[in-house]
Amino acid sequence: MFIDENGSAGKITDIFKKITNNLPIDENDKYFTITGCIFERKDYYNAQLEIKKLKEKFWDEGIYYDSKAKKEKYVCLHSREIRRHDGAFNDKLINHNEFTMALTNTLKNINCTIISININLVEYLKKGYLHNVYETAFDFILERYIYATKNNKKGIIMLEARGKLEDKALLKHINDVINNRGRKNITTKELKEKIKGVYFNPKWNEEYSATYVGLEIADLFSYPIHQAVKYKKDNQAFLVLKEKLDGYPNFLNKEIKIFPKEKDDINHP
Repeated sequence: MFIDENGSAGKITDIFKKITNNLPIDENDKYFTITGCIFERKDYYNAQLEIKKLKEKFWDEGIYYDSKAKKEKYVCLHSREIRRHDGAFNDKLINHNEFTMALTNTLKNINCTIISININLVEYLKKGYLHNVYETAFDFILERYIYATKNNKKGIIMLEARGKLEDKALLKHINDVINNRGRKNITTKELKEKIKGVYFNPKWNEEYSATYVGLEIADLFSYPIHQAVKYKKDNQAFLVLKEKLDGYPNFLNKEIKIFPKEKDDINHP
């Protein structure tokens, strides 16, 4: 399972101050989302080939010149840069409309199972929850990873590296859950049997000559879910991925979990 995030758990201190002082809170800061994409080995290999074909169609050998870093880089599919037509996705380098259509078709062809946790930071604070938000979200996604991996299959979890201190703190928490505490109806024995490793990687390797495709895909799928939860309605990108959600079509508050639970769910047609 590859994991990516949207929103910022770090906003919670600012939100707490605004709640305390009865100040308005920006809707864009309200949710924190982490999304996991679970692959069978063969499906991940096929996803790597699909992404490689896409990159080589629009960039020579999948490489572009980063004018800011003043070096050549292998293209990394980053949703923010794609939306902003920035970096490799500059209109001077590619036909953006053609690329977007090709990317959509590529993502449709990728076979994976998606689970997502969305924390409403305002309600989280109002209800008196004091636990670290990122750790809370990870605990939920860990549960759903176990539920989604059938027949005692084993796997690894890969998260995008955020910083040495943040990664170290989260890894300590993960180790404690897996080895000591467990999760509700999931024993440490089952966690240790099913999870064979937890890793933190950037999207690129050190030489910028290759990317971790699973992290790119998690990024591309997490943002539409974050937007759908935030605005309570589907978006075009969400329609591409929703059949990949574990438990589809009955996934709401199961594999898209909103916590604390809200009265209004995403308005699916």
